[in-house]
Amino acid sequence: MIRALGLSAALLLLAGCASPVVTRIDAAVPAPLPARSSFAVVTPPGDTTLAHRQAIDMVSAALTQRGWMMAGSAPEAGDHLLYITLSDRPATAALQAGDDAGKASAVIGPAPDRKTTKGCARRDHRLAIRLTDRVTGADVYSGSAAEYHCRAALDESLPHLVASALDGLDGSPGQRMVERAGVR
Repeated sequence: MIRALGLSAALLLLAGCASPVVTRIDAAVPAPLPARSSFAVVTPPGDTTLAHRQAIDMVSAALTQRGWMMAGSAPEAGDHLLYITLSDRPATAALQAGDDAGKASAVIGPAPDRKTTKGCARRDHRLAIRLTDRVTGADVYSGSAAEYHCRAALDESLPHLVASALDGLDGSPGQRMVERAGVR
């Protein structure tokens, strides 16, 4: 009996590792995007991590492949400003936005549940991209992608996060979840 319980536990662990990675995607395109535009990357103050620099390079390359032109590092150089946020946080911590009084108003990063994890969830890898019009400051595109992981490092999930966060540029805005094979 004890041997059967041990075998069952081992099989459950293996099944959790073999389950697909669920990517949570949210994209918004408030107005039609111009066919060919330029962009300048806005970097956060201070030193950026290696993973954040990799995300900037990958997003810039993906935009260039889609016909966008990188205008340079000065914000006044491009038609649009590109903001990139990358995080790797404990999955059990839910992120909430709030008002000035401290009252929670929206959930930005939910804690994992059965629908979003399909297995183990120790870390939450999240990439957010925002393109704004340089002159008006209006958002022209925002996209985010997030995945829960047990063993995968952020650099392993980064290529999938970049592709997913930019997926809405091709005219498929909205929220959705997609499954892919990969290291959990």
